[in-house]
Amino acid sequence: MLREILPQEAVEAVERERALLIRIREFAEACEPGGDGSARIDELIDHLDEMFLLVVVGEVKAGKSSFINALLREDVCPEGPLPLTDRVHVLAWGEKSGEEEISPQVVRRTLPIDALQRLNVVDTPGTNSPLKRHQEITESFLPRADIVFFVTSIDCPLTQTELQLLCHIRDRWKKEVACVLAKVDMHPEADRGVVLEYLGDSFREYLGFSPPVFPVSAQLARKADDDGDEALMEASGMLAVERYIIENLSENQRLLLKLKSPLGTADDVLSGFDAALLTHLQELERDFAGWKTIAEQADFAATSLRERSERHIAPIRVVFENLEARGRAFLRESFRLRNLRLVADPARFREAFNRDVTRQAAEEVEQRVEDAARWLGGETHALWERALAHFHKTVPVERYQNEILSGVGPKFEQTRDETLERLVADARRGLDGWSVEGECQRIRQLASRSLGRLLGTEAAAVGVGAAVVAALGVTVAGVVGVLLAIAAAAGGFFMLPARRQKAVEGFESGVRATRDAVLEAVRDAIGTEADRAAAAVVDAFAPFHDFYELRRRKHSEQRSTALALREEVRSVRESLE
Repeated sequence: MLREILPQEAVEAVERERALLIRIREFAEACEPGGDGSARIDELIDHLDEMFLLVVVGEVKAGKSSFINALLREDVCPEGPLPLTDRVHVLAWGEKSGEEEISPQVVRRTLPIDALQRLNVVDTPGTNSPLKRHQEITESFLPRADIVFFVTSIDCPLTQTELQLLCHIRDRWKKEVACVLAKVDMHPEADRGVVLEYLGDSFREYLGFSPPVFPVSAQLARKADDDGDEALMEASGMLAVERYIIENLSENQRLLLKLKSPLGTADDVLSGFDAALLTHLQELERDFAGWKTIAEQADFAATSLRERSERHIAPIRVVFENLEARGRAFLRESFRLRNLRLVADPARFREAFNRDVTRQAAEEVEQRVEDAARWLGGETHALWERALAHFHKTVPVERYQNEILSGVGPKFEQTRDETLERLVADARRGLDGWSVEGECQRIRQLASRSLGRLLGTEAAAVGVGAAVVAALGVTVAGVVGVLLAIAAAAGGFFMLPARRQKAVEGFESGVRATRDAVLEAVRDAIGTEADRAAAAVVDAFAPFHDFYELRRRKHSEQRSTALALREEVRSVRESLE
């Protein structure tokens, strides 16, 4: 309808704004499918095709209906002591009187009144009504207004609830406002001046703007119209209202207001999404911080385990020190003449050496490795427990019982608490499968394989102790070779201290090489297993990280889009100023 009476240039301006509103609607629908935001933008798009809307609002019994009747010089709105308007009535021009229901809350009435040919006048239910739905109906329609005539009664001008409504109209929806001070004929002239001054001061102080204020007596206007009394009509204040409409709501001015009107509401919708997205980003950042702490703690735990493992590895060194002392004593005793037959028999020598020296050491090494493995197994189990406890502490699942997280925007598709509980359950299953015995077995295998590589012996496959025995067997074989060579020589030569010392030193060198290999293998096994445990904890919660990082990225992108659209709205609005 509007395009039928606008010049081409104006139509193009309307279409440019329509394209912007359509993009905003698409954004709102992507953020909140089927939500209130996209519905509000749809109304604004439809509003671009409507005639200019002059919306009259005010509290119950402020005098709205009387003002409209005086403005149109027809009794089109019922008047009475009780609230009579329970729906929005859009008064439009028509050759014949008629009525059409636009929605359950909005009725369009056509009237053959010339004043309605260039604009529609809207009568709204009274605000601050005993019936709450009256206020809700009025506030739901106000975003469509092109200009608002706010009616307040001289009996009780500008109440607190009126100030609140005006604040919404001006600040939230960015509407042009004119104020009508009704029923001025019921008070002396002096009172009128005091009230007008009060209104001006209050508007500036509480609302930050000064709308035009028109003192009006609808009763005098109706009497003047009936009597054809122009002086009385002037005194009623209605001519001032008519002049304001004619002078300030020319065709160009109405078009500017028509184009500016949706922008305030569009900005309000975008502002709501921006605030919601910012809130979700802040929540996600707090939760992500909890995840980062888990990852940092796990990494630190792996380093700490390596450092603290030294005191659990130290007993293995003691075992080799004792082994070396026993072997030294055994060898020195074997170099005596009375033991020549033992030295001359390699089989007997090895059996005695194993019985008196190495067997005990192999068992003790196995036990000390077992002790270190059990310690590490307990520590990694505790790391899992701490990670789960930290997760529950830093991610307040119960706070999100009704909040959704899986989709995009302020409302989502999958409940957040269900997602978090699933992640916790996965982590718990990992913890339940984490047995100390399993960890010990893994560490023994790692140590034996590592020791096998270091010593080049297959015995590592059956355990650290077996690898120790095999390694020392090589050392003992070398010592036996020395002893046999000595036995074949002269008896006096056999007793040479230098020869005896050489055999002992060969044994000590072999023991120390074996000791270093065992310690390195155990360190390597513990370090590998500590790293694996930390990585397992991090991996268990990795879906949590990926999930929230994805949502954070989407929210950030959507917020950037909201801010860019708000900037476009601001730019268009400034171009219309």
